[in-house]
Amino acid sequence: MPVLKEVNVKNFPLVFKFAPACAVVLSLFSSPVIAANVVLKNGDRLTGEIVKLSDNILTFKSPLFGEVELPWKQVLELQSDDGVTVKLKDGSTAKGKVTLSQQGELVIDQGDLGRSRPLQRADVAMFNPPVVDRSVKYSGRANLGGVFNRGNSEDDALNFDTEFIARTPENRYTVAAEVNEAESAGVTTTSNRYLLTQYDAFLSEKDYLFVNAKGEQDKLADLNLRTSLGAGYGYQFFETERAKLSTEYGLAYINEDYIVAPDESFPSLSLGLNYERKFWNKRLVFFNNNDLSVSLEDTADALFKTKVGLRVPIVENVNVATQVNLDYDNMPPPGVKKTDSSLIFSVGYGF
Repeated sequence: MPVLKEVNVKNFPLVFKFAPACAVVLSLFSSPVIAANVVLKNGDRLTGEIVKLSDNILTFKSPLFGEVELPWKQVLELQSDDGVTVKLKDGSTAKGKVTLSQQGELVIDQGDLGRSRPLQRADVAMFNPPVVDRSVKYSGRANLGGVFNRGNSEDDALNFDTEFIARTPENRYTVAAEVNEAESAGVTTTSNRYLLTQYDAFLSEKDYLFVNAKGEQDKLADLNLRTSLGAGYGYQFFETERAKLSTEYGLAYINEDYIVAPDESFPSLSLGLNYERKFWNKRLVFFNNNDLSVSLEDTADALFKTKVGLRVPIVENVNVATQVNLDYDNMPPPGVKKTDSSLIFSVGYGF
């Protein structure tokens, strides 16, 4: 049978002596670590962790209340034990322990790198700014529609439009094209083409400068080629996966080469509005693109182009679309109508 060793009772006092210390150590590891303390101007105190500071709203996570949003101007004192990334309004960033005094001075302790000079509350733009993804994001679409009748009637129609966008935080490149051709009983009833290339340089999240080049042809409107070179300022109100809205204001130089009518060229003021919105869990896409050019030599000479329509996904990346195109020329060549409109149905692919 096993032999039981005799236990030296004299060692027990030593074990009991260290037991309280071990308990304290274990309690430190088991207790939640409080990373920050906030004191508000009304005297309220919160402990927890700093999530972020953005648009003068401090998001603070408290073990008791969860995430709460606090007006930055109402924060009287702040102390952070964990490293917080601080972005200043001049664009510079630093990471360390943050202390905000009652006098409104903020100091960043970066450990071995030392402490920052006292900063003012107004110098701070953000805490823990989001990581900017600088990779190139691609998006685009291509829609194709057509009618081909043979027998008692002979009608052909082809509609094609495409758009490709490459996007980084600072730059956006856009190429768009559209072709519409139709023939009935051997007679051409529609023949127009459109091409756009544009580069946008973002000065901030919403402000950007752009340069573009456009080309347009419409044989039935006596237009052999209309070219436009432009530049200006744009404002991106929002650009999310669900909705996009932007406006553009600029100057352009337009040259019109007509088949019969005398050619024209003139500087113009250009205005643009682009909107896209997804509804019903992204199952329906509404879009509207508008482009207005007004001659600076004769304000009665105006060109307006608009597209409005719907795209409905049927399977992944494949959609059916319907849109109305309207072109308006306030001073067209003799014998050409001012308004030209078309209703288009197509099937497309988008990514």
